[in-house]
Amino acid sequence: MIKLRDAAIIDGLPDVVAKEAWCVALGYSVQRQMRKILYYADLAHTYSAIDLLSDGLLDILAAELRTPQYLESYPLETKRNMVKGTLAYYATAGTKAALEAVCRDIFGSAEALEWYEYGGKPGYFRIQTDNPNVTDENVRDFIKVAEGVKRLSAWLDGIELVLTARQEIFAGSILHTGTTHRFTFAV
Repeated sequence: MIKLRDAAIIDGLPDVVAKEAWCVALGYSVQRQMRKILYYADLAHTYSAIDLLSDGLLDILAAELRTPQYLESYPLETKRNMVKGTLAYYATAGTKAALEAVCRDIFGSAEALEWYEYGGKPGYFRIQTDNPNVTDENVRDFIKVAEGVKRLSAWLDGIELVLTARQEIFAGSILHTGTTHRFTFAV
């Protein structure tokens, strides 16, 4: 199989035509132009190569895409997640899905609960997370980001940290039923 970079027009022509000087020259020039186009196409893979971008390029891309509440002080992985989710933020802005996406980017795992899901006042919402690494700084950052993504008529009621303790309990039982067999041999 021929790679696209190595393909030439003369590869698909009959040998009689492909050996002509004008055809070889034309094939050579077209192949060089195709390689240039493919080279520049590789450089244009910015959005599809977010996982490979450096910290500085992520900051530039976030500014260009106007990523909501993006901060250069975020860790690299959080920046990547926010830049990847920018288009989804704008497509779903004002919905519970957008709010939960922001929660996942900042807290790691979280869930947005509407007022009727936890018995609160109408128009309010609450965030629940089980990430034990939540700090006051994370919460402040989240509140800033949530203001740009939430519905304008919704108000943050609180952020709950839900921790569960697990204890392993081992239980076992043995049931043995046996039958006795007696064999007698006569000699």
